[in-house]
This record gives sequence, C-alpha cells and structure tokens, in this order.
Amino acid sequence: MQFNLSPKASTDTFSNLGLLHPLLIGNEFMPPPIQLSEEAQNDYEIICKYAIRQGWIQWVDFKNHLKKSENAVVITDAKQIIRFASAGFTVMTGYSTEFARGKKPKFLQGKKTEINVRAAIREAIEKRQTIEAVLTNYRKNGESYLCRVKIFPMFNKAYELVNFLALEDEVFEEEDELTSH
Repeated sequence: MQFNLSPKASTDTFSNLGLLHPLLIGNEFMPPPIQLSEEAQNDYEIICKYAIRQGWIQWVDFKNHLKKSENAVVITDAKQIIRFASAGFTVMTGYSTEFARGKKPKFLQGKKTEINVRAAIREAIEKRQTIEAVLTNYRKNGESYLCRVKIFPMFNKAYELVNFLALEDEVFEEEDELTSH
C-alpha cells in the first residue's frame, strides 16, 4: 500500500490502519526508545491497553514519567474513582494499588492540604480542563509530602469524558523553599 505523506493528506488512511500520520508525530526527530524497568514497562503496557479499550482520542506522554520508579500514574473514571495506579504510587504513598482502587484520590489529603489548590483542581475537573498543581498529600504512615500533579481529562471518540489521567511526582525543592522562610 502506498501512502500520501504530504501534510495535507487525510489521516483517515492511517487511522483506519491504527496508525498516526507520520508527519503528525514528527518521526524524523524521534528520540531513541525510552528504557523502562520491568515493572514500569508492565505499567506502561497496562495503561496503553486501557487507553485503547476506553477509546482515548488524545495521547499523554507518560512513558517518560514512568522512568523514575517513584513517580506515579493514576487513572480515574469520570467520577474520579481510581481504576489504576502504577507501582510508583505505592513507592510514593505507601498505599498498595489494590487499596487505592475504588477510592477517590482525595483520601491522600489531610489537614495541611491547601484549600485553594484543592479548589483549583476541583474547578478544572468540573470544567474538564488540564491542570498542574502542587499540593500537600499524606503517606500511609501519616507523613506529609509535596506532590506535583498534572491532571488530564481523557475523552473518547464521541467526545465523552471517560477518564482522568494524573501524572504525580514528589517535590523536594519547594519543600526546602517553604521551610526556609
């Protein structure tokens, strides 16, 4: 089969085959493949399969995020119930992924969790917008930590909200700045 690779070419030919138009992904500038630990690779494959089952129409580059074993990827349904948490979630929070499944992520919040940040996240979720924020969460052992979270609404082909995808990592620099004042 021959493909028309011009920028004006229809992406239908490629999407019917389950491919992206090569010019849309800039494959001539693709970096070398990202090497993941076996556990992170397993998480990556689970998330990819889940994305396909849910029919996500956009893609979030979370593979780079999984390179650090302590980074977490969390997927909730449209009602913010956790459906998947990567192994990094357990490293970061101390909670097992089995414990987290079926709960809302707010179970990680506590008395020091910033009210204004919670309100901003809630507003973005209600408006179905991407948001990045830093908030205080709590580990299973009760210890607080700063968590940078970027939350993406995920839509299917009918433009229905089906999931939220959150990329989370612990922040250490800001903690030092906060305690030095």
